[in-house]
Amino acid sequence: MKKWQWKEYNLSILLPENETPQLTIIVQDGSYLFAHFEHHPLKHIAFVGVDPIDRNREYTPWYAKVDDYGYEGEADTYLSMLKEELLPFLHKEFQLSIDPKHVGIAGASFGALVSLYSLLTRRNDFDYYFLLSASLWYPDFLSFLQKQPAISDEKHIFWYVGEKEGDEYPNILRDMVPNTIEATKALDEKLVHPHASFQFITDAEGIHRHPYFEKYFRGFILEVEDRFEANITSHA
Repeated sequence: MKKWQWKEYNLSILLPENETPQLTIIVQDGSYLFAHFEHHPLKHIAFVGVDPIDRNREYTPWYAKVDDYGYEGEADTYLSMLKEELLPFLHKEFQLSIDPKHVGIAGASFGALVSLYSLLTRRNDFDYYFLLSASLWYPDFLSFLQKQPAISDEKHIFWYVGEKEGDEYPNILRDMVPNTIEATKALDEKLVHPHASFQFITDAEGIHRHPYFEKYFRGFILEVEDRFEANITSHA
């Protein structure tokens, strides 16, 4: 895994054994979600982990105040940086494709929220989305999603949530799982492309912790890797 200082961001870059990956995934919160694959290398998928400067600012879609804490809501600026600055840098430095068909975005918690927000607001940026326990308790996000028009592009979405997430909270964080259920129903209906795919998984014992995020991210990635391998084999 390569560690790279780019502007004010620390990057973790894990390239596959294949020198021309079929998919590059921009991963929020650095490398912890894909650290497993450093010792179990893939053939077709590259990862770029981006350490946030301030995730409560960069990963939130608009200003919101929850229990006297204010979230700045600068996701639009952050996502513009990924598309207009980081991806061209990765293309130049590592020859990674910047074609949306070959680029995905991933994250857990707020990292998943900003990834989902990118699907709803910047549909031409990515074709693959890996959402681990997206913070669907965020004020007004569910209604924002439900009001979005149909998604006519071919998107591939993988979404996980633990069924016990939010149970320990007395505030709006308790709404995370029921809001997620409603959000996945609405999103599934919006995916109208005949080749779009949407997979939603829950865990009856799942709580909002890294081991669950890592487990289900790994499962999603291995499924996509197998798809690429099977496609290559069928055309051999």
